[in-house]
Amino acid sequence: MTESQRVAIVTGAAGGIGRAMVQGLLSAGIRVAGVDRDREPLEALTASAREQGRAAELLTIATDLTDDAAADAITKATRGKFGRIDILVNNAGIGPGAIRPDSWQRPLKFWEITPDQWRRFVAVHTTAPLTLTNAVVPEMMRQRWGRIINVTTSLGTMLNAGSPTYGPSKAALEALSAIMAKDLGGTTASMWSAPTCRPHSPMPPPRCAPTKA
Repeated sequence: MTESQRVAIVTGAAGGIGRAMVQGLLSAGIRVAGVDRDREPLEALTASAREQGRAAELLTIATDLTDDAAADAITKATRGKFGRIDILVNNAGIGPGAIRPDSWQRPLKFWEITPDQWRRFVAVHTTAPLTLTNAVVPEMMRQRWGRIINVTTSLGTMLNAGSPTYGPSKAALEALSAIMAKDLGGTTASMWSAPTCRPHSPMPPPRCAPTKA
């Protein structure tokens, strides 16, 4: 199969590194379903794809990953448009600024975190990657090819003061990624974990370097 026949899902697609990944995949000839919560930045992503001459290869999906039905909706829409799914990039993330906009100046303390805030971070950073991966892995195995990329963070950020929701939820994703990779051993689908900094993104201050797991 040529790259132009591949289909990727990218969450957190409308901004930061998610937008850059969508643009890179489109440039490589891969069709993309770009997922984000807000419609306005997705419209800007579509305009960018149009400038690339790739608008027909982009599907945008506005959904909230904290919704239990999101994974099913995303995969159904992608298959409905492109007929298959070959690549999943679990990139969506929310930072401490979602709780306190000036959290870099006034770091959060763990005792300030409510159960609902905790659940929201776990839902986006850990549960959504699990449910989306579960929704695409059987298809990847049948196709005898698949790639799953989970965007995590550095160990320093996981343990960083001021990140009592972001750090632990990303640490859980890192552990889950390692288990996924082991479970997929011997299959034709592969799992990659990508600790990364997020320039121009409301995430914790950069304390990381890209690595491969």
